[in-house]
Amino acid sequence: MQQTTSSYYREKVDEVLRHIHSNLAEDLNVKTLSEKFGISFFYFHRILKAFLNEPLGSYINRIRLETAIKLIRYSDESLSDISARIGYNDLSSFSKAFSREFGLSPHEFKMNREIVLNTHIDYRINDSGMMVSDLKPKIITLPDKQVVLIRVTGEYGGKEALQAWDELLDFALSHQLLGWKTDAFSVYYDEPDEVGIENCRSDLCVATKKNVEPPDPIRLKTINGGKFAVFRYKGPYERLWELYDRIYREWLFSSEIKLRDLPSVEKYLNFSPKTKSEDLLTEIYIPIE
Repeated sequence: MQQTTSSYYREKVDEVLRHIHSNLAEDLNVKTLSEKFGISFFYFHRILKAFLNEPLGSYINRIRLETAIKLIRYSDESLSDISARIGYNDLSSFSKAFSREFGLSPHEFKMNREIVLNTHIDYRINDSGMMVSDLKPKIITLPDKQVVLIRVTGEYGGKEALQAWDELLDFALSHQLLGWKTDAFSVYYDEPDEVGIENCRSDLCVATKKNVEPPDPIRLKTINGGKFAVFRYKGPYERLWELYDRIYREWLFSSEIKLRDLPSVEKYLNFSPKTKSEDLLTEIYIPIE
């Protein structure tokens, strides 16, 4: 009986997901879907969330944006047509959702075919506070990148780092370096267990193509590019160090990848005082051969 019930709901979920993928332009609200597939409205959301390991709304939004990426890159459809095809009321709503998720507009993505976007979440914090994983890291090659940066010595993400970010972002704002795609990231040079928390060095960076002359302690520098494995994480920043342990334990030892002798990079996709900690998106770039 238990196996039959489990099989029944799994088949129902598969039906729902097939319908969602084939009808992204429709209003895919919980009430309509629960009625269409004969699942109690009171439990529909919980059942889908249990199978998907994420809220249904988040899943639908992700599938819509994944479809948009493919259509923008591989079709000749206009952005307005793509917007309507995946269920957005107008191009403005689509552009805002796309920019919020990826840090650049659909138009910018369409005009630059070298940009690689990633919607898959490799690590997330679930409702129970546990970190769960679904590892499908992107392997990408990046060019060298010019940045303005501040070097910080002290605890990663600590008081010194927060003060330095304020100073760096104030400079970037005053010199119009911030825009749709604020490319902000940290480069970490030391292992806390080896040198001590207080001696850890990191560079806090904002990418720029402008030739600016920043005052001390801000510097202009070129960061090395190359090949990286990219992991996407959704959750609070204070869990990031747990994430690094998981990457090396769960991925590196089970892969045939070799690391390059360069520091890892942490890129912040939607940092803002308005963003809830559980919705923060961070990408970890691990340099590989």
